[in-house]
Amino acid sequence: MKISFICPVYNKKKFLPKVLKGIFDQIGSFSKEYIFIDDGSNDGSLNELKKLTKNIKNIKILYHKNKGPAFTTQKGINQSTGDYIKLVGGDDFLLPNCTLNLLNGIRKTKSVAIFSKFALNDNFKYKKNWDINLLKNLKIINDPLPNTLLNCYSGTSPTLYCAKSIRKSKGCNTKLFVEDFSLALELSKLGNFAFIDNISSIGPKNDENRIMVNNEGQLFHDYNAAIYYFLKKNDLNNFNLLKKITNKCLGRSEKFGRRILKKTVYNKMNFLRLKLFFNTRNNNELIDMIKESCLFFYDKHSHQKIRYKIK
Repeated sequence: MKISFICPVYNKKKFLPKVLKGIFDQIGSFSKEYIFIDDGSNDGSLNELKKLTKNIKNIKILYHKNKGPAFTTQKGINQSTGDYIKLVGGDDFLLPNCTLNLLNGIRKTKSVAIFSKFALNDNFKYKKNWDINLLKNLKIINDPLPNTLLNCYSGTSPTLYCAKSIRKSKGCNTKLFVEDFSLALELSKLGNFAFIDNISSIGPKNDENRIMVNNEGQLFHDYNAAIYYFLKKNDLNNFNLLKKITNKCLGRSEKFGRRILKKTVYNKMNFLRLKLFFNTRNNNELIDMIKESCLFFYDKHSHQKIRYKIK
């Protein structure tokens, strides 16, 4: 059994010593390969990676000009040879049993993906009351696609993915900036999802480069755009479910409009939500609304620049 640890890095030099310690200290009898991809860092991350890993076996360090997490993660996946893919955020610390617990859970449930809990705190502080030795509340979703579309299951460091299934699904959608949701969305067509309540990894609250911290607009946009691309090539054939998904997408954009663009409740997204419930007749209309929920992020007054806009 081989685990491929794939870690995209963009301007994470100050976090790398702790991140690498977490990766290399993973316990378990499985074999390991390590793939690091520098996404055009300008803070010396690439040289730091080379310095800190010069005595490590089974390692690849790749580099390209900045293209974002989805392209970078997929490049690592394409280079991997493991049975399972363990993604690691470039500023995340894996607790020692992280991979072993996830591996036990995914194999026990014969799932294509498993998700655990993640914590944000200062300086990677580990709390002793976090029980990482036993699987907590192992659960399975047998048909995860509807829930994935509605709840945006995703993740890097708290997850483990079946490599064979990833290759079958073609992996991350590289038309997007954010990597993990499009990956989980494609996998949700291929098998069960498993979940455990263990906290398996920690990230720093004070990292301004985290997308969820510093660019919520990009995150929300890419959730909606991933759904739009997915529905354009996959026939959902469930009008009521698609209405719920569309409402979620419009809601994310409306939240962005009020919080970031300072729009009133009388904005385009809320007008579309009214139309959604009173005057929609087919799936194509709903998919067009999801497209509109993406275009809403391109408002010229937004201070957040969206990379990889849909056409």
